[in-house]
Amino acid sequence: MRVIPSLTILLLFAICTACGNAHRSDGAADRESTSIERVPANDTSSFPSGTGTSVTTDTGGEPATASSVAFLKRPDLGYRANPSLQDSLQRALAGIISWRNAAPKDKPMERLTRDLYSLFRTLTVTARALDRENRFTADIREEQRKFRESDKTDTEAARIMNGMTGVYSMYALLAKMKFLGREEKQLAIQEINDATAATFKPEIPAVQAAAAIADACYSLTLMIMEDIDTENRYVEAFAQIDRQYQQGTLVAKREEDHFINGIFRTFEISQLWALALNPDRRDDVVKMNTGVSDESATAKNVGTQMAISLKYLFLISYTIAEDTVELTL
Repeated sequence: MRVIPSLTILLLFAICTACGNAHRSDGAADRESTSIERVPANDTSSFPSGTGTSVTTDTGGEPATASSVAFLKRPDLGYRANPSLQDSLQRALAGIISWRNAAPKDKPMERLTRDLYSLFRTLTVTARALDRENRFTADIREEQRKFRESDKTDTEAARIMNGMTGVYSMYALLAKMKFLGREEKQLAIQEINDATAATFKPEIPAVQAAAAIADACYSLTLMIMEDIDTENRYVEAFAQIDRQYQQGTLVAKREEDHFINGIFRTFEISQLWALALNPDRRDDVVKMNTGVSDESATAKNVGTQMAISLKYLFLISYTIAEDTVELTL
């Protein structure tokens, strides 16, 4: 009988549990959540809907003239200030930046690990900010526990896979949160999970596993953003990004290429998420696109390109987390 390597076992466990049954957390909340003012029952979603900006994937569209702060902070839409949780999550975001700045970064794989870990923690902050009714407190804590438990290793490959599985699990959880109570969407999330799990075979190369997870992150992020886009402002952008994804899949010669394709497409979808949340971020998004182009043009090997893709997915995700905390709490 063939022995399944421990990395593959870790991946299979993470994927099989990422899309488990959604449940409410009726237990005690954590310390900073005990004073949360509950949103009204008619508040159907913690995620932002269309906020009046029109962009293409190169961010050439004009942003709305007014910030989305006014849109989000309306009591009639269920807004209730939560300064205690906001302060806690802002401190968590500051801690992520401090940790990232101190983390090893001389080699591409060190940068890859650094930004995977930073991305996981950033997505966790976004999830906590959006979980205004504490329905997913237990799920978020469980993902954090599994991440910590799997981080007890000195090998870079194992740390990279821990980061990838953690990131995938948080995207899956964010999708479950977004589509709470919508069976068709929950089934679609499970289909993505099943397709990802099906790629894992005994002795699968770590880079192949990472490529499959990157594809799943793109699919989950696209699902979330298409639902956020209630006014169909980004239909052309979605089509353009998907064409780029399909083209990237066709020309990819290595699993590393598939990884880069999936991560960059997730980055592009996340740009739309950031702009839908806060149109005032347009200049930041333009700078990120410029940075991607400049750094990619000078990348000397595929490892560096992989690290670049993760760096910018982290940066745009951090922007989303910042504005989610600032504008919704």
